[in-house]
Amino acid sequence: MQADFARAPVARAGGDSTRCQKGRTVDIRGIVLVGGAPAGLESFACTPLALHDVLGRPVVHRVMERLAAYGVTDTVVVSQAAMPPLARAARDFRSATKFLHVPEGQLWRAAETVFAEHAQAGAEEVLLLRLGGYAEFAVEEFLQHHLDARARVTRAALPGGGDLDIMLIAASRRNDAAFLFRHELRASRIPCQRWLLRGYWNPLETAADLRALALDALMQRIALSPAGEQIRPGIWAAAGSRIDRGARVLAPAFIGERARVRASAVITRGSVLEHHAEVAAGTVVENSTVLPYSSIGAFLDVAHSVVGARRLVHLPRNLEMEIADPRLIDTFSPHAPLRMLSAAASLAALLPAQMLRRFFAPSHREAPAELPAAARAPSAALTPSGFQASEEASSFPANVMIARRYGDQ
Repeated sequence: MQADFARAPVARAGGDSTRCQKGRTVDIRGIVLVGGAPAGLESFACTPLALHDVLGRPVVHRVMERLAAYGVTDTVVVSQAAMPPLARAARDFRSATKFLHVPEGQLWRAAETVFAEHAQAGAEEVLLLRLGGYAEFAVEEFLQHHLDARARVTRAALPGGGDLDIMLIAASRRNDAAFLFRHELRASRIPCQRWLLRGYWNPLETAADLRALALDALMQRIALSPAGEQIRPGIWAAAGSRIDRGARVLAPAFIGERARVRASAVITRGSVLEHHAEVAAGTVVENSTVLPYSSIGAFLDVAHSVVGARRLVHLPRNLEMEIADPRLIDTFSPHAPLRMLSAAASLAALLPAQMLRRFFAPSHREAPAELPAAARAPSAALTPSGFQASEEASSFPANVMIARRYGDQ
């Protein structure tokens, strides 16, 4: 699932190039590939995990930030998948990057073209990463090893064994680069140099890896930080997030941009609500991630899960379920006018039914009880109203998601 070696150093402020330990300044440029992964690597909701948000920003944006901080310039993202709808802060970052969306089957040809453009623009070295995984490492050390060995191609590897799709390629070696791309990084013209990555590595192959990355960031084990303000120790909230009065958020937790936690809901134990997510009244979210534009219904318990696109992945059971009932899990439109139209339609459908019920429903008034009986009766304030648990609630495994039978439980 995850290899966590010595904590990677916090990125320094970068310049227009990377300076090696021996004082030489090298023009190094970047290529980040999304897609073209071998069979078996997973996505969630038909979107590669590298494009999903982690604490307010997509993983690919986090990688771009770290490369820029280390002085890797003109990085181009080449992706077979389109970027999902982004939060405002991520859209601002996206507009300042070079993101190339290519058709299916054209990833490697596009990467070869971008490499040639970097070489023509004067690059000396090209840093290539394929996502997949998220890594934090010292680019300067990687570059120094590559230059000391006078290598054409140097590939990063894990200390425990296993090559990574993180490479440094001499820009003058276009034939070597072309061979790599045409063989999808699985073979090279000559044996590659190896450099052991002593930092942080998360393969991002499953939803469990996505959760692990969010937890490592919330616990400040890595350099990745939440894209929001720390409103209380261990609790971050992004711009426009709403936490209703009576809701509880326990550290560590992250509430994303335009996300909402309704009254009596509880967000606890490393839970993450990404942008435009919503948790309804009375629901408890424990050690889980709610992806953008997703909502969880009222009076539910959701634990150790990833929720989004009307799907729930329960991590301890390694079980993925599609939830058809929108009262349990629902998805919003990423377009604000459509969300407003949907809300207006729901209100228009609700008001006539409420008016008819008010005028034509039989009266439930009861004769006043005698004073001793009234004193012994439970208070109406302690009796939940307006919610009735489904008889199907008991069919859910207790540690996946359940509907509460009583609102005060």
